[in-house]
Formats: sequence, structure tokens, C-alpha cells
Amino acid sequence: MKKTPLKVILFVAFVDLVGFGLIIPLLPVYAKRMDASGLTLGMLIGVYSLMQLVFNPLLGRWSDRVGRRRVLLISVGGSVISHLVLGFADISVSLPLLFLARILDGITGANVATAQAYIADVTTAENRAKGMGLFGAAFGVGFVVGPAIGAGLAWLGTQVSGQQYGTSWPAFGAAAIALIAFVLVWRLLPESRERKATSGARSGFLGLRHIGTALASPRLREVFVIVFYAVFAFVLLEVTFVYLCIDTFAISATGTGLIFAYIGVLMVIVQGGLVHPLARRFGEPLLVSIGPFITATGFLLLSTVPSAATVPMAWTLLLVACVPVALGQGLTTPNANALISRLAGEDRQGVTLGLSQGIGSLARAIAPPVGGYLYDRGAPLPYWIGAAMLVAVGCFALYFRSAQQRELTRLAESAPTDEPR
Repeated sequence: MKKTPLKVILFVAFVDLVGFGLIIPLLPVYAKRMDASGLTLGMLIGVYSLMQLVFNPLLGRWSDRVGRRRVLLISVGGSVISHLVLGFADISVSLPLLFLARILDGITGANVATAQAYIADVTTAENRAKGMGLFGAAFGVGFVVGPAIGAGLAWLGTQVSGQQYGTSWPAFGAAAIALIAFVLVWRLLPESRERKATSGARSGFLGLRHIGTALASPRLREVFVIVFYAVFAFVLLEVTFVYLCIDTFAISATGTGLIFAYIGVLMVIVQGGLVHPLARRFGEPLLVSIGPFITATGFLLLSTVPSAATVPMAWTLLLVACVPVALGQGLTTPNANALISRLAGEDRQGVTLGLSQGIGSLARAIAPPVGGYLYDRGAPLPYWIGAAMLVAVGCFALYFRSAQQRELTRLAESAPTDEPR
């Protein structure tokens, strides 16, 4: 792997999740100040995923045409602008500006697929899972660091500027971090592939032919199904976990943020240290099959937390349950991305990974109201349903594992032997 470009791409991933962690806990604060209803808050969260659903494949395909670096510069620069708009929306108490910021952030947040395609460009097929695992680990570190930075900036801003202006500090902090990423991409990141204008011209900006080709592949369709339901099940946990902690332990949002940080640390360990050796030993198809079963075990343990006999027992169940959740998700996500990358053609990395991200965004747009509805009818329900979905996904993945492995072998045998990476 090429070290310096990979480090820059990992920093871009880190910045994405730092920005996410900075902003998401404060969205309810911003919305409440603007007298927004719960439905409006849900729309603010959903419009971000909707924009990612639309723009992930488009930016991914565009990066196949004009190069990764150019798309990354535009998208990271757009993140700077979206965070600035968010800060000014809070200062001016403007709900339309708040929506504009979320829309822009959803569009520019679609640089994830381009960053994953860059990793695919600079890694060999054998190291692909390692690269995707490091990418996921960078996400995990950002998930840990983001809320902590946001809380610190909000506290400092309130002390210096008062309540009216202090809560905008995290948004401006996220803009500053994104600006650093922009400079690093501009100065240190070389282009990872040659521009292929002729192919892109035939396909058009939308790359519909390439999207159709990806969807026509049975092996890729199988992995897309796994991605959708694995993400859907995990989002059932994400949207209800805070309520589960508050209702069970009566702790603050800060306390639940620390628990999320604990999960993030576990995922960093798994994706940064375990994914590559396990993928080399067992192969991506098997790990993608096993991961959902491990995650389902954690979901079932979480479902018992509300009915624990004592508070210490509930804490024990919660902390223990987080381990299989992080382990299973840490195995599933990077190996699924590596599998998609290896099954896609070399000229379709961006659009195929973008399509995968878009499918994940669709799950993230649908799952939150479902999770909230289930939780309102019983705290264990989201975890029971999520566990059932994960078991079904694991069985589905196991059924097609051999066919996927045969396809990987065929592609490896037909690949050029003078791979330049």
C-alpha cells in the first residue's frame, strides 16, 4: 500500500466522523431553539441520508471519470461550507439555513465512496480488506473523538460567548477540521488513477450503464442485500440506544456518549487490528457471513438490559453486549466493502462503492422511525427484530458464500500479473 496517500484518505474518513460526532448530538439543541417539532427534527436527520442516497453513486461515478482527487477536493470543500452554514444557522436561529446545512452536508458527505475507491486504487486485492479495515478504524476514532470535541467546544463557547452564540462553536470547529483535511488533500494527495474521459463520455455523468452493470451482477446484488439489512439492523440500535441507557440508568446524554465512545474504541481495535489477518486467513465471504451472527448475539444481550434484576447486572449486560456488537459489525462492514470492491471492475470502483453507500443510506433513512416505533411498544423489540434480521442476513450470506469465493478466484486468475500497486 502507498503509505502517504493512505494516511491522507484515513484522515478524510476521520474528519467525516468527527464532523458527524460534533454535529449530531447538537442537532436537537439547534432544532429546539428554533421551536422545531419532533417530526421536523426527524426530517433534518432524514434529509442527510436522502442526499447521500442520491449523491453517493453520482460522486462515485464522477470520480471514475475525472479522478478521485478532484472529487475529494470538491466534496471536502463542500463540507467546510456546510459546517459554516450550520454555525450561522444556529446564530441566526434560522430553520431554513439549518435544513440547507444538512442538505449540503449530505451531498458532500458522499465523499465516503470516493475515499473507499481511492483505497481500492492504492491497495492490492489481497490487502483490500486491510485498507477497508483501517478506513473503518479511522471512522471509529472519529466516532470516539467527535462527541468529546463537540462537548468541549460547546462548553467553552458558552463560557466565552454566552448561550446564544456558544453552541455554534462546534459547527465552526467542524469546519476548521474539514479545512485542514482540504489542505492535506490539495497538497499531499496524488491522483490514484488515470482519467478515462472516453469511457465516462459514453456512460454520461450519471453513469447509469455502470450502475445497471453493478446491479446486474448476481454476486454484487447479494452483497448489496447484506449491506442493506446489516445497516438497517444496526441503525435500530443507534436510534434507540440512548433511550435504553436513559430509561434504564437515568444517565445523561454525556454518559451515553461515553458508552458510544466505548463501542467506538472496540470497533477501532477490531477494524484496525483484526480485520486484515482474519481476511487473509478466512476470506471476506466467510467473515461477512459470520459477522451478522456475532452482532445478533450482542443485540439479544441488549434486549435483556431493561429486565435485569439489579442496576449493576444491567450495566454488566450492557457493557458485555457491546463487545459482540462491535466485533460483529467491525467484521461485517469493512469485509463487505472489500468484497464489493473486488467484485467490481477496475473502471467501476467509484460507482459501485457509491451504490453500496447509497443502499446503506437508504437503510439509514428508513430505519430510524421504525426503531422508534418499536421502542415505544417495548424496549426489547428493536433488538429482537434486529437480531432476527441479522440471523437471516447471516444465513443468506452463508448460502451464497461459495459462489462469491469462486467468483473472486476467477477474477484473481484473470487479473493482470503486473499489478502496479
